[in-house]
Amino acid sequence: MAPRSPCSSDPSITDVRPPPSSPAVRHALPDDESRLHDLQSHLDEGAPTLLDAAISGTFGECLVAVDDSDSDADSNSTSDRAVGYLLAAAGDGGVPPSGVAPDDTLDGDAPTVHVSELVVAPDARRQGHASALLATLLSRHPGATVTLTVAPDNDAARALYERFGFEVSRELPDFFDDGPGLLLVRRSRSE
Repeated sequence: MAPRSPCSSDPSITDVRPPPSSPAVRHALPDDESRLHDLQSHLDEGAPTLLDAAISGTFGECLVAVDDSDSDADSNSTSDRAVGYLLAAAGDGGVPPSGVAPDDTLDGDAPTVHVSELVVAPDARRQGHASALLATLLSRHPGATVTLTVAPDNDAARALYERFGFEVSRELPDFFDDGPGLLLVRRSRSE
């Protein structure tokens, strides 16, 4: 996911690249499959088929946060323990994510990226892994409008997304099996 535009509405956020001391992030590797499915079990509504497609490289992008404390941070070694992942898919400009009715939420011509899943292992939370995953995704897609859905009562996730410039666009009734979701949008910053 390039530096954030200086026209950002939050002047305290000037760069979306992870700081040098942030946790390591890499692309998913086929050997990660079992561990990523274990991580996916921490989601209320994961999509195993979508995750498999991203791992195999046939759909979207799967970024992996790793605990590289015992390995070389510059390697793509699967000995790095995957402690989280972000699953995203790029779309056409102005096309909303699956399950979301079209409206004026998205910037018409800007490319879009939808974050389908973001999860960090419970024992690795509050260590910057989710922030590193989001920052990496945003640096890989400069100028894109990024969307995601979140449960209204998931305060920790909402706070994270707000720090990255996401704003609530609207409520999506019955989006999740157990209730509504919120569509969050981080508008294109290509100005």
